[in-house]
Amino acid sequence: MKKVLIALILFSIFAVSIMAQDVKSYYFSPNEENMLMMRVNIWGYVHNPHSLLIPDGTDLVTGLSYAGGPTESANVNYVVILHADGTKTTCDLAKYKGEESRKHNPLLRPGDTIMVKGNFLYHLTNFVTKVYQVAVVASVIVTIYNAFTAE
Repeated sequence: MKKVLIALILFSIFAVSIMAQDVKSYYFSPNEENMLMMRVNIWGYVHNPHSLLIPDGTDLVTGLSYAGGPTESANVNYVVILHADGTKTTCDLAKYKGEESRKHNPLLRPGDTIMVKGNFLYHLTNFVTKVYQVAVVASVIVTIYNAFTAE
């Protein structure tokens, strides 16, 4: 009888701890019309990247809108969602309007991290700017060197 009672107590503690892990992923917000909220992280080329609470059932486009939407230099053709369970989903927001499925505009889950990367033109412009800055510094150094060596 003692063994059964101990096993039952251990099982109860284990079950409660597992259920508590799932509950911690959601938040009840009485201020938001009694909505169930979940925390997601939005990184990269959006106007206001941060961690935020959004309503349960929010899709990717709406989640990005909560962060101010993508910037001009965002690559909306390749948005990555890293899920809390370690899986990864890639989405092409340019295609989501034309498809019936949620493949390119999935529902977000608690703990998701959305990564919006920069587009090729942004990276190219950034590279050319850095090369230009190095060339200007090199030109100044050569000009100063020539001024001191020319006599």
